[in-house]
Amino acid sequence: MACRCLRVDQLDAHVLDSEIRSIAQDSVDDVVNQMPLWVARIFEKLRPELKVTLEAVLWTHRFSRGASPGQEQMDIAYAGYTPKLITSHFMVEVIVPYLTRRMSELSGRIDISRMYSKIEAIYELGSLLHFLYFLRSGGHSTITESIFSLRNWNNHQPTISSINYDTQNRELMWHAFRDVILLTYPFIEKARQRIVKKQKLDRKFTSSIGSSDIECVVCDKPSVIPMVGQKCGHVACYTCIATSRNMTCPLCSENAEPMEFLAKKLKNPILIE
Repeated sequence: MACRCLRVDQLDAHVLDSEIRSIAQDSVDDVVNQMPLWVARIFEKLRPELKVTLEAVLWTHRFSRGASPGQEQMDIAYAGYTPKLITSHFMVEVIVPYLTRRMSELSGRIDISRMYSKIEAIYELGSLLHFLYFLRSGGHSTITESIFSLRNWNNHQPTISSINYDTQNRELMWHAFRDVILLTYPFIEKARQRIVKKQKLDRKFTSSIGSSDIECVVCDKPSVIPMVGQKCGHVACYTCIATSRNMTCPLCSENAEPMEFLAKKLKNPILIE
Protein backbone atom coordinates (compact mmCIF):
# COMPACT_ATOMS: atom_id res chain seq x y z
CA MET A 1 0.00 0.00 0.00
CA ALA A 2 1.36 3.39 -1.02
CA CYS A 3 -0.68 5.91 0.99
CA ARG A 4 -4.18 6.67 2.21
CA CYS A 5 -6.47 7.60 -0.64
CA LEU A 6 -8.51 10.75 -1.06
CA ARG A 7 -12.14 11.04 -0.03
CA VAL A 8 -13.25 11.57 -3.62
CA ASP A 9 -11.66 8.25 -4.64
CA GLN A 10 -13.56 6.45 -1.89
CA LEU A 11 -16.82 8.06 -2.97
CA ASP A 12 -16.16 7.18 -6.60
CA ALA A 13 -15.51 3.57 -5.62
CA HIS A 14 -18.86 3.39 -3.79
CA VAL A 15 -20.64 4.93 -6.80
CA LEU A 16 -19.05 2.42 -9.17
CA ASP A 17 -20.02 -0.49 -6.91
CA SER A 18 -23.59 0.81 -6.80
CA GLU A 19 -23.71 1.14 -10.61
CA ILE A 20 -22.33 -2.37 -11.13
CA ARG A 21 -24.86 -3.73 -8.66
CA SER A 22 -27.68 -1.90 -10.45
CA ILE A 23 -26.61 -3.19 -13.88
CA ALA A 24 -26.43 -6.77 -12.60
CA GLN A 25 -29.86 -6.45 -10.98
CA ASP A 26 -31.37 -5.09 -14.19
CA SER A 27 -29.90 -8.02 -16.12
CA VAL A 28 -31.44 -10.49 -13.68
CA ASP A 29 -34.80 -8.72 -13.95
CA ASP A 30 -34.66 -8.94 -17.75
CA VAL A 31 -34.04 -12.69 -17.55
CA VAL A 32 -36.93 -13.15 -15.11
CA ASN A 33 -39.27 -11.15 -17.36
CA GLN A 34 -38.51 -13.50 -20.27
CA MET A 35 -39.63 -16.54 -18.27
CA PRO A 36 -43.20 -17.92 -18.22
CA LEU A 37 -45.62 -16.02 -16.03
CA TRP A 38 -45.89 -18.69 -13.33
CA VAL A 39 -42.10 -18.90 -13.06
CA ALA A 40 -41.80 -15.11 -12.92
CA ARG A 41 -44.28 -15.02 -10.04
CA ILE A 42 -42.17 -17.50 -8.07
CA PHE A 43 -39.03 -15.44 -8.63
CA GLU A 44 -40.94 -12.30 -7.65
CA LYS A 45 -41.71 -13.86 -4.27
CA LEU A 46 -38.04 -14.82 -3.93
CA ARG A 47 -36.73 -11.38 -4.95
CA PRO A 48 -34.93 -10.77 -1.60
CA GLU A 49 -33.17 -14.13 -1.91
CA LEU A 50 -32.17 -13.33 -5.50
CA LYS A 51 -30.77 -9.99 -4.33
CA VAL A 52 -28.69 -11.66 -1.61
CA THR A 53 -27.43 -14.26 -4.08
CA LEU A 54 -26.42 -11.53 -6.51
CA GLU A 55 -24.62 -9.68 -3.70
CA ALA A 56 -22.78 -12.88 -2.79
CA VAL A 57 -21.65 -13.32 -6.38
CA LEU A 58 -20.36 -9.75 -6.51
CA TRP A 59 -18.60 -10.15 -3.17
CA THR A 60 -16.60 -13.14 -4.51
CA HIS A 61 -14.56 -10.49 -6.34
CA ARG A 62 -13.27 -9.32 -2.96
CA PHE A 63 -12.08 -12.81 -2.08
CA SER A 64 -10.20 -13.21 -5.36
CA ARG A 65 -8.85 -9.66 -5.78
CA GLY A 66 -8.92 -8.27 -2.23
CA ALA A 67 -11.08 -5.33 -3.29
CA SER A 68 -14.52 -4.57 -4.68
CA PRO A 69 -14.96 -3.92 -8.42
CA GLY A 70 -15.30 -0.20 -7.75
CA GLN A 71 -12.16 -0.14 -5.61
CA GLU A 72 -10.25 -2.01 -8.29
CA GLN A 73 -11.29 0.54 -10.88
CA MET A 74 -10.08 3.37 -8.63
CA ASP A 75 -6.85 1.46 -7.81
CA ILE A 76 -7.57 1.44 -4.07
CA ALA A 77 -8.11 -1.32 -1.50
CA TYR A 78 -8.59 -1.93 2.20
CA ALA A 79 -5.42 -2.49 4.20
CA GLY A 80 -5.28 -5.96 5.81
CA TYR A 81 -8.46 -7.13 4.08
CA THR A 82 -8.18 -10.85 4.90
CA PRO A 83 -10.76 -13.50 3.86
CA LYS A 84 -11.96 -13.73 7.46
CA LEU A 85 -12.49 -9.98 7.57
CA ILE A 86 -14.23 -10.06 4.18
CA THR A 87 -16.63 -12.72 5.49
CA SER A 88 -17.44 -10.67 8.59
CA HIS A 89 -17.88 -7.57 6.43
CA PHE A 90 -20.27 -9.46 4.15
CA MET A 91 -22.31 -10.77 7.07
CA VAL A 92 -22.79 -7.31 8.58
CA GLU A 93 -23.28 -5.51 5.26
CA VAL A 94 -25.60 -8.00 3.50
CA ILE A 95 -26.80 -10.96 5.59
CA VAL A 96 -27.86 -9.12 8.75
CA PRO A 97 -30.05 -6.55 6.89
CA TYR A 98 -31.57 -9.34 4.80
CA LEU A 99 -32.44 -11.51 7.81
CA THR A 100 -33.95 -8.68 9.83
CA ARG A 101 -36.04 -7.42 6.93
CA ARG A 102 -37.16 -10.92 5.93
CA MET A 103 -38.12 -11.85 9.49
CA SER A 104 -40.10 -8.63 9.79
CA GLU A 105 -41.98 -9.35 6.56
CA LEU A 106 -42.70 -13.01 7.31
CA SER A 107 -43.79 -12.44 10.90
CA GLY A 108 -46.86 -10.49 9.85
CA ARG A 109 -46.87 -8.60 13.14
CA ILE A 110 -47.31 -4.86 13.02
CA ASP A 111 -45.31 -4.20 16.18
CA ILE A 112 -42.27 -6.04 14.81
CA SER A 113 -42.53 -4.17 11.49
CA ARG A 114 -42.74 -0.85 13.33
CA MET A 115 -39.77 -1.71 15.51
CA TYR A 116 -37.74 -2.69 12.44
CA SER A 117 -38.73 0.56 10.71
CA LYS A 118 -37.56 2.56 13.73
CA ILE A 119 -34.26 0.70 13.89
CA GLU A 120 -33.76 1.19 10.15
CA ALA A 121 -34.54 4.91 10.46
CA ILE A 122 -32.05 5.28 13.34
CA TYR A 123 -29.40 3.47 11.33
CA GLU A 124 -30.03 5.67 8.28
CA LEU A 125 -29.74 8.79 10.46
CA GLY A 126 -26.49 7.50 11.94
CA SER A 127 -25.17 6.74 8.46
CA LEU A 128 -26.04 10.26 7.32
CA LEU A 129 -24.28 11.89 10.28
CA HIS A 130 -21.27 9.62 9.79
CA PHE A 131 -21.15 10.50 6.09
CA LEU A 132 -21.24 14.23 6.87
CA TYR A 133 -18.38 13.74 9.31
CA PHE A 134 -16.50 11.82 6.63
CA LEU A 135 -16.95 14.68 4.16
CA ARG A 136 -15.70 17.13 6.79
CA SER A 137 -12.78 15.25 8.29
CA GLY A 138 -12.18 12.14 6.16
CA GLY A 139 -11.47 8.73 7.62
CA HIS A 140 -13.91 5.84 7.29
CA SER A 141 -16.57 6.41 4.64
CA THR A 142 -19.25 4.14 6.19
CA ILE A 143 -20.25 2.94 9.65
CA THR A 144 -19.32 -0.62 8.71
CA GLU A 145 -15.81 0.51 7.84
CA SER A 146 -15.57 2.18 11.23
CA ILE A 147 -16.71 -1.02 12.98
CA PHE A 148 -14.03 -3.12 11.26
CA SER A 149 -11.42 -0.31 11.12
CA LEU A 150 -11.20 -0.53 7.34
CA ARG A 151 -9.30 2.25 5.60
CA ASN A 152 -8.84 2.67 1.86
CA TRP A 153 -5.29 2.94 0.60
CA ASN A 154 -3.89 3.60 -2.85
CA ASN A 155 -2.28 0.58 -4.44
CA HIS A 156 0.27 2.79 -6.19
CA GLN A 157 1.72 6.19 -5.44
CA PRO A 158 -0.47 8.85 -7.10
CA THR A 159 1.28 10.94 -9.73
CA ILE A 160 0.63 14.61 -10.39
CA SER A 161 0.12 15.19 -14.09
CA SER A 162 0.45 18.49 -15.90
CA ILE A 163 -2.76 20.37 -16.69
CA ASN A 164 -3.38 21.81 -20.11
CA TYR A 165 -5.30 25.00 -19.34
CA ASP A 166 -5.65 25.90 -23.01
CA THR A 167 -7.66 22.76 -23.65
CA GLN A 168 -9.79 23.41 -20.59
CA ASN A 169 -10.47 26.98 -21.71
CA ARG A 170 -11.51 25.80 -25.16
CA GLU A 171 -13.82 23.23 -23.62
CA LEU A 172 -15.38 25.81 -21.31
CA MET A 173 -15.89 28.28 -24.16
CA TRP A 174 -17.42 25.61 -26.36
CA HIS A 175 -19.83 24.49 -23.62
CA ALA A 176 -20.84 28.11 -22.95
CA PHE A 177 -21.42 28.69 -26.68
CA ARG A 178 -23.45 25.49 -26.90
CA ASP A 179 -25.61 26.52 -23.95
CA VAL A 180 -26.30 29.92 -25.55
CA ILE A 181 -27.34 28.23 -28.80
CA LEU A 182 -29.62 25.79 -27.00
CA LEU A 183 -31.20 28.65 -25.07
CA THR A 184 -31.83 31.02 -27.98
CA TYR A 185 -32.54 28.55 -30.81
CA PRO A 186 -36.22 27.88 -29.92
CA PHE A 187 -37.00 31.63 -29.92
CA ILE A 188 -35.14 32.22 -33.19
CA GLU A 189 -36.82 29.25 -34.84
CA LYS A 190 -40.26 30.36 -33.69
CA ALA A 191 -39.72 33.87 -35.05
CA ARG A 192 -38.39 32.48 -38.35
CA GLN A 193 -41.37 30.16 -38.79
CA ARG A 194 -43.75 33.02 -38.08
CA ILE A 195 -42.07 35.27 -40.67
CA VAL A 196 -42.00 32.50 -43.29
CA LYS A 197 -45.65 31.67 -42.67
CA LYS A 198 -46.68 35.30 -43.03
CA GLN A 199 -44.68 35.67 -46.25
CA LYS A 200 -46.20 32.49 -47.64
CA LEU A 201 -49.69 33.60 -46.76
CA ASP A 202 -49.11 37.04 -48.27
CA ARG A 203 -47.91 35.48 -51.54
CA LYS A 204 -50.81 33.06 -51.55
CA PHE A 205 -53.34 35.81 -50.93
CA THR A 206 -51.80 38.04 -53.62
CA SER A 207 -51.83 35.27 -56.22
CA SER A 208 -55.39 34.11 -55.49
CA ILE A 209 -57.15 37.34 -54.58
CA GLY A 210 -59.16 37.28 -57.79
CA SER A 211 -60.24 33.63 -57.55
CA SER A 212 -62.62 31.74 -55.31
CA ASP A 213 -59.93 29.23 -54.12
CA ILE A 214 -58.56 31.22 -51.20
CA GLU A 215 -57.21 29.06 -48.36
CA CYS A 216 -57.99 29.77 -44.73
CA VAL A 217 -54.98 30.66 -42.55
CA VAL A 218 -56.41 28.54 -39.72
CA CYS A 219 -57.57 25.29 -41.33
CA ASP A 220 -55.51 25.51 -44.59
CA LYS A 221 -58.60 24.63 -46.64
CA PRO A 222 -60.64 26.66 -49.13
CA SER A 223 -62.30 29.32 -47.01
CA VAL A 224 -66.02 29.14 -46.39
CA ILE A 225 -67.62 32.60 -46.07
CA PRO A 226 -64.13 34.14 -46.24
CA MET A 227 -63.17 37.07 -44.07
CA VAL A 228 -60.12 39.25 -44.65
CA GLY A 229 -58.07 41.49 -42.37
CA GLN A 230 -58.60 45.17 -43.05
CA LYS A 231 -54.85 45.91 -43.12
CA CYS A 232 -52.96 42.63 -42.99
CA GLY A 233 -54.95 40.93 -45.79
CA HIS A 234 -55.05 37.49 -44.12
CA VAL A 235 -58.05 35.37 -45.09
CA ALA A 236 -59.91 32.98 -42.81
CA CYS A 237 -63.22 31.16 -42.65
CA TYR A 238 -65.99 32.86 -40.75
CA THR A 239 -66.48 29.65 -38.74
CA CYS A 240 -62.76 29.47 -37.87
CA ILE A 241 -62.69 32.92 -36.26
CA ALA A 242 -66.25 32.99 -34.94
CA THR A 243 -64.98 32.03 -31.50
CA SER A 244 -62.92 35.22 -31.31
CA ARG A 245 -64.64 37.89 -29.23
CA ASN A 246 -63.60 40.82 -31.40
CA MET A 247 -63.46 38.92 -34.71
CA THR A 248 -59.76 39.68 -35.13
CA CYS A 249 -57.12 38.08 -37.32
CA PRO A 250 -55.74 34.88 -35.72
CA LEU A 251 -52.22 35.62 -37.01
CA CYS A 252 -52.23 39.27 -35.94
CA SER A 253 -53.73 38.73 -32.49
CA GLU A 254 -51.08 40.96 -30.90
CA ASN A 255 -52.19 43.93 -33.04
CA ALA A 256 -55.90 43.03 -32.77
CA GLU A 257 -56.37 43.40 -36.54
CA PRO A 258 -60.18 43.49 -37.23
CA MET A 259 -61.61 41.37 -40.06
CA GLU A 260 -64.50 41.89 -42.47
CA PHE A 261 -66.26 39.81 -45.09
CA LEU A 262 -64.14 39.45 -48.22
CA ALA A 263 -67.21 39.74 -50.47
CA LYS A 264 -68.04 43.08 -48.90
CA LYS A 265 -64.49 44.34 -49.44
CA LEU A 266 -64.25 43.17 -53.05
CA LYS A 267 -67.95 43.69 -53.79
CA ASN A 268 -67.96 40.29 -55.42
CA PRO A 269 -70.77 38.06 -54.07
CA ILE A 270 -69.49 35.08 -56.05
CA LEU A 271 -66.76 34.53 -53.42
CA ILE A 272 -69.37 33.78 -50.77
CA GLU A 273 -70.62 30.69 -52.60
